[in-house]
Amino acid sequence: MTAFRDFTLPLWQIFGGNLLMLATLGFYIAWWTVSFRPNQAVRTDSAIFFITAAVVAGLAAVILLSAGISSLPQTGSGIPVTAILAGAAISYAVLLALTLIFFKRVVTSELILIIVWAALESAALAVLYGSGRFSLAQAAPLVIMLTLATLTGLVCYVIHYRLDEIPRFWNGLIPLAADAGVVAVFLTLLALS
Repeated sequence: MTAFRDFTLPLWQIFGGNLLMLATLGFYIAWWTVSFRPNQAVRTDSAIFFITAAVVAGLAAVILLSAGISSLPQTGSGIPVTAILAGAAISYAVLLALTLIFFKRVVTSELILIIVWAALESAALAVLYGSGRFSLAQAAPLVIMLTLATLTGLVCYVIHYRLDEIPRFWNGLIPLAADAGVVAVFLTLLALS
């Protein structure tokens, strides 16, 4: 099995976008660690660097992934990208209402980040499967992992402010580590596809 076999520009864009997504998650984990570590007397200046790097890498990841996704055929055996994006928009609205009304959760940017990440990865997966680049055997585990990581992120989001300082710190890292694991597997499967 040869890595990066027959890679086209859209495949490189999806690969590069996911590589940037992995970097984004790494910077976000570093920011979270230096900003919210329990019993830390002083917040470090490195927090500004890490969150800025996460935002820049994240925006670049979204742009590159979107370019790759839109360059591949939108029809085929995969779920249409428009359906994924519509589902993401509806999911965000519903989850925003649920977390506000039923769980009394303060709204933070993490909810939109969870939904945007899941939608981008789902769209990339859909076009790779629809174009035949991913087989069912490659796509199915990624769908399961992506679903579990998204649900984990949502649960952690809902319970976050109900936790004490130390569990809250770890609760913030769990979804980031889960997402990074999904992206790492995605990158490996795409490189070897």
